[in-house]
Amino acid sequence: MQPEVEITKRGDGNFKATVGIGDGTHHYAREGLVSVAECLQDAASVLGNEFSYATVIYDRLRIGSYPVAVMAHQAIALSDELFTKLSNRRG
Repeated sequence: MQPEVEITKRGDGNFKATVGIGDGTHHYAREGLVSVAECLQDAASVLGNEFSYATVIYDRLRIGSYPVAVMAHQAIALSDELFTKLSNRRG
C-alpha cells in the first residue's frame, strides 16, 4: 500500500503534516511546520528508503503521487508544483 502525506494549513506559516498508509490511520503527525516544503521534507524523512512514492494531499485534495526522494531533496520545487496544480484545479 502506498503511503499518504497529508498537509493542512493551520494559519500563516503554520502547517501540519501527517503520514499514513492509506487506510485513514495516521502513523506520524507533526504540527508547527513553517511551509509546505518543510512538511514534504519532514514526511520524506519519516518515510525514508522504505517507500519509493507517496500520495500528497493538501487541505483534503489529493494532488498526486510523488517520489519520496523528490520530496526530500527538491521540496521547494515540488511545493511550487503542488500549488500550480491546486490553482489549476480550483480556477
